[in-house]
Amino acid sequence: MSNTPVVELRNVTKKIKGKPIVQHLSFSVQRGEVYGFLGPNGSGKTTTIRMIVGLSSITEGQILVEGHDITKSRSQAMAHVGAIVENPEMYGYMTGMQNLIHFSRMASTPISKERIMKIVELVELTHAIKQKVKTYSLGMRQRLGIAQALLHSPSILILDEPTNGLDPSGIRQLRDHLRYLAKQENISILVSSHLLSEIELMCDRALVIQEGKFIDEISIHNQPEEAANALSVEFEVDQAAAATAVLQDWQAKTGDHGKVTIMAEKSEIPRLVSLLVAQDISIYQIHIKTESLEDRFLALTKGGTQS
Repeated sequence: MSNTPVVELRNVTKKIKGKPIVQHLSFSVQRGEVYGFLGPNGSGKTTTIRMIVGLSSITEGQILVEGHDITKSRSQAMAHVGAIVENPEMYGYMTGMQNLIHFSRMASTPISKERIMKIVELVELTHAIKQKVKTYSLGMRQRLGIAQALLHSPSILILDEPTNGLDPSGIRQLRDHLRYLAKQENISILVSSHLLSEIELMCDRALVIQEGKFIDEISIHNQPEEAANALSVEFEVDQAAAATAVLQDWQAKTGDHGKVTIMAEKSEIPRLVSLLVAQDISIYQIHIKTESLEDRFLALTKGGTQS
């Protein structure tokens, strides 16, 4: 089972009043990975998530969760899904523990007190679990919502804009919790967010869709080694014109503030430094320029705005 995708979409289409919202979309989420879901406003991200969690019907195609077709075997598929599609809804007048016990009673299989306490520890709410939820910060409410979604031991946790309204500290705490759940608990996480910098820090891979169509899938943390490929290398020097002349065989381009950019392999950099030093050119800084997730997203969507 370990090599089988936890969630797999096969040629999924969703039409509303004849208008295609999602078109022939296919992707899969592997076990224990954090998978980002990106797209401009109106790209179909939330509609796709609603189909995965069974809140919206599928017009065409197939969605499998742990090998179960969500249309034909809905209960078996949903038993493996934990989700927060909107802000987590909790009873403010009850304590965190009372909320979790209440939701645990709705599960199809019994959930032990020991299981509840383990989840409380996982989301680091032990200190506050006996306090009323109305006293919780937004970040604590988000973590309690994740605890609720994890009660029945799902294989995948699906979060739609989980960082909405959180301050930088809360965002970082949430990110660390999600990475921990994926790597230590082997839970797959599908997360949609408009914060591209957070997706870049949090996710292993990210899917980009636009107008309901697959655009690209980007590897983030598991990128292949680039050492053998040409990299964009920027030198900050005291004589930019002279450095450009020395490095003309490497497509050198002169920039502002004494910066010269070339295309070279990583293994060539020591030699290039020697060439510049031999010409009495002082080097203040060397920077290998990498394309950010935001750069790639904007290039793929032609500047589309994240929802």
